[in-house]
Amino acid sequence: MHEQEILQKIATGDINAFKRLFEKYQTSVFNLCYRFSKNRQEAEDLCQDVFLKIFKAAHTFRQQSHPSTWIYRITINLCLNHKRKKNRHTWLSLQDLAQGKNSQEHDIEDDSQITPIEQLELSEREKIVQQAIKALPKNQRIAFILQRYEHMSVKEIAEILGCSESSVQSRLSRARENLAKKLLPLAREI
Repeated sequence: MHEQEILQKIATGDINAFKRLFEKYQTSVFNLCYRFSKNRQEAEDLCQDVFLKIFKAAHTFRQQSHPSTWIYRITINLCLNHKRKKNRHTWLSLQDLAQGKNSQEHDIEDDSQITPIEQLELSEREKIVQQAIKALPKNQRIAFILQRYEHMSVKEIAEILGCSESSVQSRLSRARENLAKKLLPLAREI
């Protein structure tokens, strides 16, 4: 069964169709919510809110885009609204950014191998990167996260954000330039 058909069934109240959609997108939606909140409990709550919204709004899906685009748009909007309410901005770690790790890599370092001084340095670097990403304009920040950590194409990001592909490319380019300006001095110190 195609996702459009699943959404049509959800619109009629079909719980089994909803379970299938939930099972397919739960991990992706949770990971995106976690990137916005950096708090497991908040991410779980946001994820639950996303799927509740999907269930209630399934009848509004117009099939003009892929269902995943619609789901990501709902997720991003709810996360942004939550952020505005909480006015909390925490983002990615310097290690992940520097090493190019994505969200699905959950390397757990052996803390016994890290000295207290190294841990302090990592913590300070992480704060600097979080501040740099937090300082990006909202559109740049979202495009950057979707491409770098969700591994979405420019076309997919354009559909989610409701803008042209050239606009997304411009946002990504500006985001990288802005991050480089803020983080290059840090990289030279390392």
